[in-house]
Amino acid sequence: MEYLLARSDRQLGICLRMLYDEGYKNLVVESEINAKNRMEFHVKVRADEATMAKLNERYQTLIS
Repeated sequence: MEYLLARSDRQLGICLRMLYDEGYKNLVVESEINAKNRMEFHVKVRADEATMAKLNERYQTLIS
C-alpha cells in the first residue's frame, strides 16, 4: 500500500478532499515526527501503481 505525504494541515486537507472526490473512502492516515522534528502525515491508499502515480501527480499539482 502506497501513501501520499502531507507536510502540513493544509496539505492534509487538500489530499483528503481530493481522495474523497476520487471515490476513495477507506483511507488510513498515520502521523509521525520527521528528522527535523516536524509532524508529517502519511495518507495510505489502496491502489495499483499506475493509479497511485496519477493520484500523486494530481496531488502535487494541487499543493504547489
